[in-house]
Amino acid sequence: MSKERVIIIGAGMAGAATAYFCTVKGLRDVVLLEKEKIAGTQSTGRNASILRTMIPDPPVNRIARESAGFFHNPPEGFASVPLVNKVGVFLAARAEHAPTLKKWCDDNPDSGIEKRDAGILYEKIPALAPGLTLVGYNPDDGVLDVNEILQSFIRGARRRGAELCLEREFKSLEARKGRVIGVETSAGFMEASKVVVANGAWASLSDTFKGYALPLTPYRRHLLVTEPLPQVRPGWPVVWIVGEEFYFRPESGGLLMSGCDTVKVTPDQGENTDQSQVEAIAGKASAWLPSMADARVARAWAGMRTFAPDERFVVGADPRLEGLYWVAGLGGHGITCAAVYGSVAADWIVQGKSNHPAAAMMAPQRLL
Repeated sequence: MSKERVIIIGAGMAGAATAYFCTVKGLRDVVLLEKEKIAGTQSTGRNASILRTMIPDPPVNRIARESAGFFHNPPEGFASVPLVNKVGVFLAARAEHAPTLKKWCDDNPDSGIEKRDAGILYEKIPALAPGLTLVGYNPDDGVLDVNEILQSFIRGARRRGAELCLEREFKSLEARKGRVIGVETSAGFMEASKVVVANGAWASLSDTFKGYALPLTPYRRHLLVTEPLPQVRPGWPVVWIVGEEFYFRPESGGLLMSGCDTVKVTPDQGENTDQSQVEAIAGKASAWLPSMADARVARAWAGMRTFAPDERFVVGADPRLEGLYWVAGLGGHGITCAAVYGSVAADWIVQGKSNHPAAAMMAPQRLL
């Protein structure tokens, strides 16, 4: 083993982005540890693929916009296809929720959000039920090619020497005399000088971290895709209805949609589909898209989003144990913000600090 081997637990978006930027910044002995047969099958592969930079919390909003810049203009050779389909994203509200939407826009004056009368949205989607009065619009947001982003991060890391270990499950963190010495896996012990926790909901399992756990909680959210619908146009924007907790976008000739349910779960429960939540999505869809009320569900699934108590990212060095780092608690923004938090994490791992303006906000120390 080289003196600076870094083991990253989890090869979803968080782990892949961290591995990529670690190798960009000069590390070569980087190991991505993944328990599944394929990278990105959990939260990364079970999300809505929406690039929505219009996030209410200003610091996270800025992270999202910076990361979106990377996806709009990735480094030469990073990806083989465009990473963003700029169909635009509308946040829309009825009159009673318009103050909330207005505050989101006012709190983020540099975000490029256009506050408009809702008529512009009805022109694009005439099937939408009446009642919306205000929209916030970002024409540069839209739909991400999540698989291409993930694979591009992994390819870039592997080209620079990183190793991807599939079907090797992390069992426990191993430390001695106040510093990391490696991890125990399903294939035995692996030595490392630095270990990065980037395994999504599984970062909440305190028994695997032997006294170094952080307060992270996974929540389940359901999505569905309808069968193809003649009313749906592939160029429709993403629509997110504020206060009603419902969003939709075109997908495979039909609509992908969610009712934004938030149910606390354990990681092993995250993929379990609750039929009552699928019916709740259908109910919201019928109210907002009445002409499509009879649409059949082609498939439905659940994914997980993991949060710290303050609902901000947990990225950086753990001050309790030398060589332990976190890239966790990414909530619903783990794809959109990957280019920034991956780079910040690599700063900590490679040089022991990060000068990024958001680094202190994300540092694990605040949770201790």
